[in-house]
Amino acid sequence: MSPEISLLRVFHAVMEERNVTAAARRLGQSQSTVSGALARLRVALGDELFLRARYGVEPTEKALQIAPDIAAGLDRLELAFRAAEPFDPTQSTRRFRLLLGPYAEVVLAPSLAAAFARHAPKAELEIAPIGPDLDPRSLAGQSFDLAIGRFSPPPEDLVVSEIFNDGFRCIVAPEALADDAILDRDLYERLPHVVVAPPGKWRTGLHKLTADTGLRRNTAVIVSHFLTAAPTVARIGGIATVPARIAALIAEPHGLRDLPVPLNLGTFPTQVAWHPHNRSDARHIWLRELLNAISVVEGKGF
Repeated sequence: MSPEISLLRVFHAVMEERNVTAAARRLGQSQSTVSGALARLRVALGDELFLRARYGVEPTEKALQIAPDIAAGLDRLELAFRAAEPFDPTQSTRRFRLLLGPYAEVVLAPSLAAAFARHAPKAELEIAPIGPDLDPRSLAGQSFDLAIGRFSPPPEDLVVSEIFNDGFRCIVAPEALADDAILDRDLYERLPHVVVAPPGKWRTGLHKLTADTGLRRNTAVIVSHFLTAAPTVARIGGIATVPARIAALIAEPHGLRDLPVPLNLGTFPTQVAWHPHNRSDARHIWLRELLNAISVVEGKGF
């Protein structure tokens, strides 16, 4: 007996998620439907396939053996169907799902939204946070189209490219520094700092850069988002070190000064990650080209 394609899709989703509820959510099905499909697969393949575990399920030896062939077959089948489908962004109603780090969301989301409104007005753009680290299964399982953030080391089995670099600037409360004064190292280290510590690689990146240069920060407040930094700096009469593109967006609306960091902290990359099985997908090619056009404005293409 050969299982039907819908059952193999269920197998693939459960294999990647290791959780029946998560697999059902990913497939847009009820948990009972997925459980029923697994029961049919067990009969067809003569194996339990998945065993209950503490936080979900664990595949059996046979499931592990057949999983690569099933995944490859589903990929080839989907690519064949996609290749036969013409793609017109102006008429597409597809939902494009992107995972963005906190910095990338602030810097790129407005430009992405404007580009979609102009070039794909009927399509839907959904942006979700990456979280502390990128789980490659989100892209391998096509839960999301691509991710934008900082990936070091690059996740295995994904295409990772740099799209642009950014440096650092200081946003400073006006009362903390006279108009004609210079923000030198001594004043930088004395002023009360609002430290931005979002999840992921950026959280440790700036800490390492300041430590490597010996530049100290007199930490007064720690926040988790860049957009919280500016009003907090304004209220405490302090300073924050943020990416240059963020400073350009948030300093003026809160009456803050946008100034150079006393020591050169270098630059950091913003990268895009996506799964190779989307290489020839017309919809994904369009999305990557759109992001490329936006990134050229931000710095350079990929």
